[in-house]
Amino acid sequence: MKTQAIFTLLVLIGSYLFFTGFAIVNKPDAPLVSIITDYHKNLDSLATQIDNLCEAVYAITDSKLSFRQLQSLHLKTRESYKKVEFLLEYFDPSLVKNFINGAPLPRLEPKVNDVVVLEPQGLQVLDEIIFGDSTDFNPVELKAQVDMLASEFKKISTYQKNIKPTHRHVFEASRLELIRIFSLGLTGFDTPQSLHAIPEAIAALQSMHTALLHYQPLISEKNDNDWHKTNRLFLESISFLKMNADFDTLDRAHFLKSFIDPLFSALLALQNQLGIENIYETTDAPQAINHFATSIFANNLLNPSFYANLHPSELTAEKIALGKLLFFDPVLSENNKRSCASCHIPEKGFTDGRQKSIALNGNGTISRNTPTLLNSVFAEKYFLDLRISMLEEQMHHVVLNPQEFNSTFQEIIEKISKSDEYLHYFEDAYGNKGKYQISPWSISNAITCYVATLASFNSPFDRFIRNEQDTIQEDVIRGFNLFMGKAACGTCHFAPTFSGLVPPLFTESESEVLGVPASGDTINPMIDKDPGRSGSGKISEQSYIYDRSFKTVTLRNIALTGPYMHNGVYESLDEVMDFYNKGGGVGLGLLLPNQTLADSPLGLNEEEIKDIIAFMEALTDTTNFTAVPKQLPSFPNGSYLNDRKVGGEY
Repeated sequence: MKTQAIFTLLVLIGSYLFFTGFAIVNKPDAPLVSIITDYHKNLDSLATQIDNLCEAVYAITDSKLSFRQLQSLHLKTRESYKKVEFLLEYFDPSLVKNFINGAPLPRLEPKVNDVVVLEPQGLQVLDEIIFGDSTDFNPVELKAQVDMLASEFKKISTYQKNIKPTHRHVFEASRLELIRIFSLGLTGFDTPQSLHAIPEAIAALQSMHTALLHYQPLISEKNDNDWHKTNRLFLESISFLKMNADFDTLDRAHFLKSFIDPLFSALLALQNQLGIENIYETTDAPQAINHFATSIFANNLLNPSFYANLHPSELTAEKIALGKLLFFDPVLSENNKRSCASCHIPEKGFTDGRQKSIALNGNGTISRNTPTLLNSVFAEKYFLDLRISMLEEQMHHVVLNPQEFNSTFQEIIEKISKSDEYLHYFEDAYGNKGKYQISPWSISNAITCYVATLASFNSPFDRFIRNEQDTIQEDVIRGFNLFMGKAACGTCHFAPTFSGLVPPLFTESESEVLGVPASGDTINPMIDKDPGRSGSGKISEQSYIYDRSFKTVTLRNIALTGPYMHNGVYESLDEVMDFYNKGGGVGLGLLLPNQTLADSPLGLNEEEIKDIIAFMEALTDTTNFTAVPKQLPSFPNGSYLNDRKVGGEY
């Protein structure tokens, strides 16, 4: 009897545990409970690592610890950080950038009356100190840095532990982390001196994989292909990195094509299979990223309407068509001989092939080289000195500039209002805008809509990565791997735009101080006198950190857009590569204490330089962009305006 009672009790306990356990693992929020628990543990672990690093810093200054031991502790701290990065960055990107893992460059404090320079702090600064030149080692600075890191992380960690992630957050954070791993991690951007990029990528992937493993019980046994695919990709990507641990020789093209991009797509499929909401079901706020994109190199990864500050519905065929006509019409200029297309010629990648464009009426040249308009919409700020934050504002600067159009919007409106064809086009595009139907706003808006369509992401390299073409030349692959690794090009020209638009959020445009010389003379070089960003006219940016700082423009279509640099000083890509290979202006011997480009030589040989150029040339794509209007809108018979030329005379 007693034995039977015990058996019955055990059965009841077992049944209870089975059914309650089953209920827990099948409860929709069960994965989140586990993910949050893991996240908090990892935050605590990182806090402990930071404390250990602080102790080590104090020990080494007292000669109680070797420098090699300090370096080891620093790398462990960074790997610990990578385990929390995908969620930490997702919920607090600005604080992470400013205090935990931002670029080791000074920045300006935003929204203050005076120009206040803030010195960099965080893990990247520590990376430069601990792995930098030992002769420059400053124990006081090192102590200050680790103390600030410990203090700031304690605040951030406390805040993070009060956040309640949703399933959507986990999947969005993971997909953004994949972009971050590839574009910032494996390029060495995150580890400027140690180049500890591969172990950190492994740590980040392992942490995300652990989080996503918690969703396995929710996957239907009858439809688990997406789960198995995602799980396999995580395991194989980690294994690949472990077997290819050398920074300089890592085949990043293979890793992108075989693991990062497939994972980016697989996570979206898994999210959909689980019935997890997407961001568009929760907000109407504009998004820089298309969260339905299935490739980091998809031609629709970024949303032009977000950057143009337009609702997608505003990018109508009528506005785009009108904008294209205006773009090629010299009626916008004072002398009716210059158009936007005078300096932005389609077959030249929307540049003009000149060192500096000819000014109005041939009176000299404008002050800077003409940048491409292809992909120009994808930016936080515009012009080479980043002086405006709205794409539409560009038109005002061009219209009023005495060297460009030297006109006014009133003069332009008076002219085009005499054309019945133009009146018809404006009626079709802006007929519901009342007094603004033909206005400075509608003219600028129409041209903005046209420029926003100049999204160029269908180059041979893009199609190869997206598996839309089977092969590409070996020198292109070698060049890409060098570009994203040893040559460090990808630490400023971020993939996939290959511009200064910072991934993975793509909402910040960077500028750099390169030390570009005034001429091609490498024997007795002189620094170019253009003040760049510090001379933009914006009082808030009049600082030494922006002196001779220029926007990092896209390298897409660079084979078409020479001469190069803000002053057009270099005619060929070989000259450009030689400049970078020598360490920029400082490498040429110029005195430039605020140069942001690394001033040490890259050590690239002739074949490596050729390969990098081959890769950049494989970014050429002018698909559907080179067609120009056959004719411009007409004016009444006898009008001198009917003699104007499509695209302008010069």
